[in-house]
Amino acid sequence: MKTGESLRNPASRRWTATRPTALTVRGIFPCLRMPNSAVVFCIRLCLWMCIILPVRSIAAENFRADGVEFVCRVPAKVDENSRIMVLFGGRNWPGEQTLKTYRFDALADKYKLFLISPSFVTGDYWEPESGTGKALKSAVSRIGKKYNLKPQKLLFYGYSAGGQCANLFYAWMPDEVESWGAHACGVYFTGVMRNPVPALLTCGVEDKERLEISRLFLYRYRESGGALLWKSFPKGGHDLNPEALELARLWFDAILSGKAVREYGEDDTRKVVPESRKERIEIEFRNPLFEAGIRELWRK
Repeated sequence: MKTGESLRNPASRRWTATRPTALTVRGIFPCLRMPNSAVVFCIRLCLWMCIILPVRSIAAENFRADGVEFVCRVPAKVDENSRIMVLFGGRNWPGEQTLKTYRFDALADKYKLFLISPSFVTGDYWEPESGTGKALKSAVSRIGKKYNLKPQKLLFYGYSAGGQCANLFYAWMPDEVESWGAHACGVYFTGVMRNPVPALLTCGVEDKERLEISRLFLYRYRESGGALLWKSFPKGGHDLNPEALELARLWFDAILSGKAVREYGEDDTRKVVPESRKERIEIEFRNPLFEAGIRELWRK
């Protein structure tokens, strides 16, 4: 039965007693005089009204900024310290598809985090200078003004062409980003890196060209002083696998909670040392590990 639909032919249900009812349980609770199927329906209806209805539905809004469509997921609770995270989908993905695929909802509600995702579709949109950067800044400004948010640094995450967005948009506005992550990224910025922010990079081993490009980039990033966690998936291709998303959620959870790096791991050997002995791992092979959960996923 659809929500809100009334029972058909109520007279045939015999809900009305034919004589005065004694003061019994059935008298006090008339629904117990119904046929079994009606009783079951009433119980389900009560549960729906008492449990499901009070749960706050999560608001989402679609809007356009400088010609680009955005979708925004509003967290369960909002205050002036709420943050904004930008999720970039695969090539030409609609924003709604990105939010549904990444499933960052629990993370967003935990940290009062707004999730916004653009529906980029034309040209080399991963190049922010093409106009998409201006559109993103307009979208962020719109959300900030509407909900009276304090200006704070953004977080970026993306897959494939979205990973290129995460990387290139960070390079375009480095002072406005706290951390970024990318999976199966094939284009990286090549300019001078100054004080790079913490970053997460993942890629499938079978995605050979992107794997090679990513490795070349991450060594430069680390040598420039950036803390970068690198994870390759032995059986992975270009697809966005669940393990990559799980690692991304843990990574941004650690960033948002302000955790300090506890350990460092070495790329190929998977050797782990305490933070106090990080010099035992050369900087270009050094992975920051904030917590045990990240360490275990990284070691798999």
